[in-house]
Amino acid sequence: MKFLLLAALALLIVASTTFQHKIFVGNHFQTLSIINYQENLPVTIKFVHSVQKTPVIEELELKNGEFLLRRTKYQSQGVGLPFDINDGTFYRDKDWFIFDMNRKFPFLELRTGKGTQLTLSIGDNTYELYKIFPVGTKIIVKTF
Repeated sequence: MKFLLLAALALLIVASTTFQHKIFVGNHFQTLSIINYQENLPVTIKFVHSVQKTPVIEELELKNGEFLLRRTKYQSQGVGLPFDINDGTFYRDKDWFIFDMNRKFPFLELRTGKGTQLTLSIGDNTYELYKIFPVGTKIIVKTF
């Protein structure tokens, strides 16, 4: 009986140390990529704002299995862009408005749009989602 308990404990320890979390990129019909999870791995979302027609860059990182939005950079102010000073620190650097923050998201849902040139980078992997998925497609990015 002791041997079975020790064997079960050893198996549990090995299984817990060898399990590698992953990042899924895709939708309900298609897997675009499965990436090895790394704590603090940079995630960048770039797109052209559908109303303002100016570039937006969102800089995130992976923390404890979640996506932490650290910064949003944009070149015009208006509808759909962050503005509440209570959410973080806002400043200007040449042509860019920069909003530093710490917003947590358990997963990301992105949607391709007409002319938005939605691009996702996770570590060294870059995906031009607007070239891969039709306009209006919801793309899910999550850890598991």
